[in-house]
Amino acid sequence: MLEPVDNLSWDISDHIATLTIDRPEKRNAMTDTMYRGMRRWLFTLDESPEVRVIIVRGEGPTFCAGSDVSSFGDKSGPERERHFGYTADFFLAFSQISKPVIAAPQGYALGGGTALTAAADFAVAEEEALFGVPEIKLGFWPCTIMPPVIRAVGARRAYELFVTGRRFGAAEAVAMGLVTKTTPAGQFEDELTAFATQIAETSPYAVQMGKRAFYEIEGIEYNKAVRLMSKLMPNLLESEDAKEGIAAFFKKRKPE
Repeated sequence: MLEPVDNLSWDISDHIATLTIDRPEKRNAMTDTMYRGMRRWLFTLDESPEVRVIIVRGEGPTFCAGSDVSSFGDKSGPERERHFGYTADFFLAFSQISKPVIAAPQGYALGGGTALTAAADFAVAEEEALFGVPEIKLGFWPCTIMPPVIRAVGARRAYELFVTGRRFGAAEAVAMGLVTKTTPAGQFEDELTAFATQIAETSPYAVQMGKRAFYEIEGIEYNKAVRLMSKLMPNLLESEDAKEGIAAFFKKRKPE
């Protein structure tokens, strides 16, 4: 179904697709090929009726260390522009597809790993996970990471993270809005699956249309957003899923 990509693997079960960054010897640092491949996979899965939810996780003790420094550290100007263009396309893909994406950070989720967590629609993190954007300690500013992190945690909190480069734990990540929920290591797999299943068992049409609506009104002036959504609602109620859900409500039965 998905074309092979080096250092990436995938699995589909019970309408849940799991994409794994599989480069543990390099702390799952992302190369240009990996960014482009993962982005293609996301759009391919978005078109598959078999898939309702997507999980992104890392192999081994590190979730993701962001970009492989060798992809830009000693490159020419055009090569660097190309690399960061791939990262931008990758982060944008999470909001461009219609199916919910859950990040599953375990261990270190630094730099681009924190940004990946922020770019996803939800994040279920292991309690011992560590986050941070340490680029300032390497002498540069995390420009490509800024938009998803600011959107997730707010401007002032994000600025503090960027300027200090400090690390922080999963509990603080929940408090600031970066992570949806945390779970102990021994319960991580069950909790992650349960959360994904909860979404997969709802109306796929409503979830996908809802995600599109959610991102469509982002940044729109409040009055315009309310009017826009009021015009969308009648169309959503014409769907087969909505008709079945409403009928089941009146008949006091479980919708199918």
